[in-house]
Amino acid sequence: MAHHVLMWFSMKKNWLVTITAFLLLGCGPVWKGWQMDYGDPAAQFLQEDLSVLGTPFVGKKITVKGIVRKVDISNPGSARVHLEGGIECNFGKFKAMAEHYNVGDIAYIDGFLKHCRKDDIYLDPASGRDHRAAFHPVHQGEP
Repeated sequence: MAHHVLMWFSMKKNWLVTITAFLLLGCGPVWKGWQMDYGDPAAQFLQEDLSVLGTPFVGKKITVKGIVRKVDISNPGSARVHLEGGIECNFGKFKAMAEHYNVGDIAYIDGFLKHCRKDDIYLDPASGRDHRAAFHPVHQGEP
């Protein structure tokens, strides 16, 4: 009987180790997706202010409001929406979401700011944001 109890505890221990490893290692992409859908942005910007004010937010989720300059859906695995000011937003496999935008549209886009240099700003992953959602952009002189 004691042997069966020890085997049962051993199996439970292995199961817990497996579940813990999966949660720690396997949920990174899931967590990022959850943050895209539900996480609040660290800051919101107008396109003209992002290159000047965005650097402290590299690696964080932000929202940018800007004018669509180009929509590139030529690569099915990497649909992109380009805003004025050198802002490139990678929608990944969400081609239909990128196709929703037309040149000249005003777009609200959420994404993780990968790098932020003058005329070279990259959000990845990125997704469209409802234009009716609250939008309070950071301005010069604000934290």
